[in-house]
Amino acid sequence: MKCDSQTSKRPVNALLIIDVQNDFIDGSLALRNCPSKHNGEEVVPIINDLLDSGDFDVIVYSIDWHPVNHISFYDNLHLRSHLLTNDSIPLADLHLHSKAKFDIPNLAVMEQTLWPRHCVQNTTGANLHPDLKVFDANSAKSVIHIFKGTQPNIDSYSAFWDNLKLSETNLHQQLQVKNVSRIFVTGLATDYCVYSTAAHALEYGYETFIIEDGCRGVDENNIKEKLDSFKQKSGHVIQSSQVKDYVQ
Repeated sequence: MKCDSQTSKRPVNALLIIDVQNDFIDGSLALRNCPSKHNGEEVVPIINDLLDSGDFDVIVYSIDWHPVNHISFYDNLHLRSHLLTNDSIPLADLHLHSKAKFDIPNLAVMEQTLWPRHCVQNTTGANLHPDLKVFDANSAKSVIHIFKGTQPNIDSYSAFWDNLKLSETNLHQQLQVKNVSRIFVTGLATDYCVYSTAAHALEYGYETFIIEDGCRGVDENNIKEKLDSFKQKSGHVIQSSQVKDYVQ
């Protein structure tokens, strides 16, 4: 179901804060160790300022929340090596950041990037960064927490869907209840979870903005490609200094 931008007399604005978690900042999958060499911590004060602005009617925190046996972990490859397809990269040639191809029974054939173990449920690495302002989930105050990537056999970059769009979170449903029509996306990583979330928001019919300086990513070339793709889909890429021009 598409969102209805006419359900409110004024646009209802939501700020989506994507995966600002310890492991992506100074942990096992820190962006500073990725090709971009980005410092994920730099988004924290920008996001905090956006939270302090009072410009947003709804606040959403998405949280990568993987079980210990998750398919995205390179060191779990042995658990599913028998499920590699004939046209996958051979087991002996798969390394960190390789793309393996699995045939998961009762699910799908899928390509999966093999990441370091990260954001395991109930670990410090999965916690939101300690300097990020975090409000408890509370429907009265319009604060939503979305846990994603919780199923062992499929990854979920987006806060709306898993990577194959087989299973949906309840984020869209909650935003609809609150009559949200505009979404502003910040967080980590620009070219993966931020982009996937923002692209799905566009599919639902939300007017969607990526706040570029409120995001950091994995690979500079991939970041550019994803932002260009987002703009071609009629998404907006803005800076945090421009937000007030759009939320009034």
